[in-house]
Amino acid sequence: MSHLTASRVRLFLILVFLSVLVGFAETYDHYTLHEPPKDNLTVTFVRGGLTWLFGSSLLWAFEIFFVPSQYGVFLRKMSIVSAIFIKSLVVVCIVMLTAIFSGYAFHGRFNLEFFTEAHYIRVLIIVGILFIALQTATQVIRIIGARALINILLGKYRQPVQENRIFMFLDIVGSTTLAERLGDLGVQHMINEFFFDITEPILEHGGEIHRYIGDQVIVTWPLSAGTANIRVIQCCFAINRLINAKAQKYEKKFGFVPGFRIGLHGGPVVIGHCGDQKQEISYFGDTINTAARIEQQCKALDCPLIISSELLNRISLPKDYIAQHLSTVQLRGRQEETELFTIKAI
Repeated sequence: MSHLTASRVRLFLILVFLSVLVGFAETYDHYTLHEPPKDNLTVTFVRGGLTWLFGSSLLWAFEIFFVPSQYGVFLRKMSIVSAIFIKSLVVVCIVMLTAIFSGYAFHGRFNLEFFTEAHYIRVLIIVGILFIALQTATQVIRIIGARALINILLGKYRQPVQENRIFMFLDIVGSTTLAERLGDLGVQHMINEFFFDITEPILEHGGEIHRYIGDQVIVTWPLSAGTANIRVIQCCFAINRLINAKAQKYEKKFGFVPGFRIGLHGGPVVIGHCGDQKQEISYFGDTINTAARIEQQCKALDCPLIISSELLNRISLPKDYIAQHLSTVQLRGRQEETELFTIKAI
């Protein structure tokens, strides 16, 4: 099971568990404070728990597994309001299906009378409010980034701190020339499509998208002391495989397959919480500047992937990758020369 899939499964189980707890609370509130149960209270609780288990499993499977999949692309590309509206309709359908399941499984009858019951309407309102609140939070996370939002809320970087991190600078090749061919709007559409597509392999390999700058994206990872650093290399090759797999789509929509260059470097950076009206987590220091300049060397050395020797020495390459020395250069802003390598799959 992949890292991203495992994370989604854990989130699914946690949310289903919490939903069942909400179901128990709602069942207790309704049948002990408003309407005494016709059956034994324990039986009533079991039925309520199973009903919420059924409904929440459908709901969170839709949200956690369907929406992020290739089948949910159309939802992810919608405006926030449109996406919430469509998802809310799905929630209503799931609640109705759950009510039908409950009636048929526990009472042996299949009818629609419960749709007019106050209890059903109450549950629908509760689920709807919770879901809309969650969707709003989800959209905010998609805009800001989960890690950045958590750090802003907790004030982790209110006072600047130093951490060791890896940076990937990925730049689309020839976007300025392509603007003459596609027009400004056309090339921007292509850039958006490209960045949308590569999000999955970045998340799959534990990367955090820090910022988009024109036709460039900056991705970062913690610089680990263990074997986790190899995820950076695996991410680069996963992006390449994905774009190759989608080559036909790009040829059909834009008349070409976008190329890209990647520069990799790692080391200490200062991280600070900046801004007032618009707040973000920013990185400062030689490491991120060097990563940007290494990416610029890709064009000069005619190589799509370049990594510094400092970072390469912190990565244990498995047998299916090989490092090749490219050059030793004097990067602007650095006193010492930097050894540059490329990585190839074998």
